[in-house]
Amino acid sequence: MRWFWIDRFDEFVRGRHATAVKNVSLAEEHLHDHFPGAALMPNSLVVEGMAQAAGLLVADA
Repeated sequence: MRWFWIDRFDEFVRGRHATAVKNVSLAEEHLHDHFPGAALMPNSLVVEGMAQAAGLLVADA
């Protein structure tokens, strides 16, 4: 994995559920690419973060 999209876990119950957090700054370029003037996190990056969290949850089970 080239980059990790999760900054921390607020909750992690082994094999059950997890709550992950990604801190986002308006200085991040990818927020301004889709709709100029409206900062938006691209759906593909949201899904990537969920996949990374799920992968860690399953790997730890």
